[in-house]
Order: sequence, then structure tokens, then C-alpha cells
Amino acid sequence: MAALKPILFLVMALGAGAGLAVASLLLGVPTGWIGGVALIGWAIAARRRWSVLEAYEREPGAPERILWLRLAGVAVILGHSAGALFLVGDDLHVGRGNTLAIDNWTLLVAVPITALLFRRDKGETDERHAPIVARGVRAAYAFLIATLIPLAFYLAFAPRPVQAPRFVIAQFLIELLLAS
Repeated sequence: MAALKPILFLVMALGAGAGLAVASLLLGVPTGWIGGVALIGWAIAARRRWSVLEAYEREPGAPERILWLRLAGVAVILGHSAGALFLVGDDLHVGRGNTLAIDNWTLLVAVPITALLFRRDKGETDERHAPIVARGVRAAYAFLIATLIPLAFYLAFAPRPVQAPRFVIAQFLIELLLAS
């Protein structure tokens, strides 16, 4: 069950981000601030819960807390961005009649705010963290390479009428970087 916890959390955060994009498009109002406030609220609640658990030494360690925070923020942004791109495609630009681009930037602003809540955790490490970080970085680079190579072939060899608009490709590249 412990191995499924991050995957379920990721799926829920991606779904929340995509849900914000759908709600924004259907309602015609910006919902990014709702996601930003929810993300900050989650960080405050998690911080309080982990502070209580810290007394019993059953809490996640400082590096793990930072990873949970980054996972939450990046997954909500990625879910929103992918949902928005799927829903409106090239019309994601600011000033195109929807608020999805503004929502995306609002969510991007919320992530550093949540990071401020966990700044004391940045200096706590032990000998187990270096190999875990190295494996994570290696996996991120492998994912990025595995996804960028087919995209590069697509850009180089797909005929112009079949290619997606440049904005969509650029947005997709941003999503690949977030996913890695």
C-alpha cells in the first residue's frame, strides 16, 4: 500500500488540476486562485500534521516532505496545463476569451508560496538522501530523454500539415519538463 500512496496522490492532484481547467472553461471565470489557495491550504495542513507526527518520530523526513510538496504543486499545474491544452489547444493564449492561461500562471505563483512553508526542511539531510536524490535525478533525465527523442523526430520528419501548431508543441515541451 505504501508504494501506491504516491501514485494515488499524483492521480488525485492531476485530476484536481484538470478539474480546475474544466471548471474554468465551463464557468467562464478564473479558477486558478481556487487551486492556488487549495494548494497553500494543503501545505499548511500537511505541515501541521507532520509537526504533530514529528514528536512520535513517525513523520516523513524533511527531504520527503519537500518531495510531497513539489509533487502536489507540479501535479496540479501539470493536470491543469494538460487539461487546458486538451480542451482549447492553441486558444490557450492570454486574451483568447478564456482564463486558462491566467489560471495556469496563478497556480505557478502558488508553488513558491508553499515552498516558503517548508524552508526549514531544506537543510535537514542524512546519508540516505544522496543516493535517493541521485536515482530520482537519473529517472527524471531518462524520462525527459525518452520523451524528447520521439518529439524531435516528429518535429524533424512529420509533414507540415500534420504538425501541431508551434504553441501547442511549446506547451507540450513545458509539460514534459514538469513531468520529468
